[in-house]
Amino acid sequence: MQLKLPQCPLCIVGTVARISLGASLVFVGLIHYMTFESFVGMVSEDLAFLSFPGTLWAYILPALMIVGGALLVLHMFTEIALWASSIALGSIPAGMLLKSVLSGLPLSETMQPAVNALIWLIALIVITKISDACCENGCCTPAKK
Repeated sequence: MQLKLPQCPLCIVGTVARISLGASLVFVGLIHYMTFESFVGMVSEDLAFLSFPGTLWAYILPALMIVGGALLVLHMFTEIALWASSIALGSIPAGMLLKSVLSGLPLSETMQPAVNALIWLIALIVITKISDACCENGCCTPAKK
C-alpha cells in the first residue's frame, strides 16, 4: 500500500487536525495514568453513592483516550477510534454535571471542564466530517496502480 498525502487544502488541514487531536487524546490519557492517584480522586469525588462506579470509570477513561487517539493518528479502524474517543470525551461533561446534581457542587466548578470537553467533541465531529468529505473525493486513498 502506497501512502498518498492529501492534495486539497481542506484535506491537508483535516489530516493535520485529525493527527493533532488524536495525539492530544493520547497525551491526556497518558497523563491521567501518570498522575493516576490524583486522577482517581478527582473522578470519584463528589459523586456520592456513585463513587465506586466513578473509580472504575477512572481506569477506563484514559484507556479510551489512548486507544481512540492512537487510532485517529494512524487513521485506522475509524469506527473504533470514533467510538472510543466519543465515549471518553462525551462522558466528561455528563460526569462533571452529574457531580453538581448529586453533591450540590456549584456549576461554576463543573461547567468549565464540561464545556472544554464539549469543544473537544465538536472538534472531533468537524474533523470526522472533513475526513469523510476528503475520502469521498478520493484525495486520501492510496494511488491506484
